[in-house]
Amino acid sequence: MAITKDLYISRFNLTIPACYWKLDSDKGILGGKQSLLCTMNCFKDKPAADTNTNGDLLYFVLQFSFNPDLQSADNFFKQAYTYAKTLPELTGGIDV
Repeated sequence: MAITKDLYISRFNLTIPACYWKLDSDKGILGGKQSLLCTMNCFKDKPAADTNTNGDLLYFVLQFSFNPDLQSADNFFKQAYTYAKTLPELTGGIDV
């Protein structure tokens, strides 16, 4: 599960198209029933995300928190990706 979406870096007025955003493998979701802290990493593409062993291929890190729906049929990972697409950085992102 991941999202593809352009990465815009305002400091440089630079857009990197169709980046691959996914929850961090180790610290992607931390928390409990009240709130979950999520860390989502941005890479050039899926192969870069899959081979990123020391962080050298990482473009951007996005952290956010949300209140999980404990009654939802969706697991916390699915809920995190759904919520992430409501953030300005990932609005209009596409599930992959």
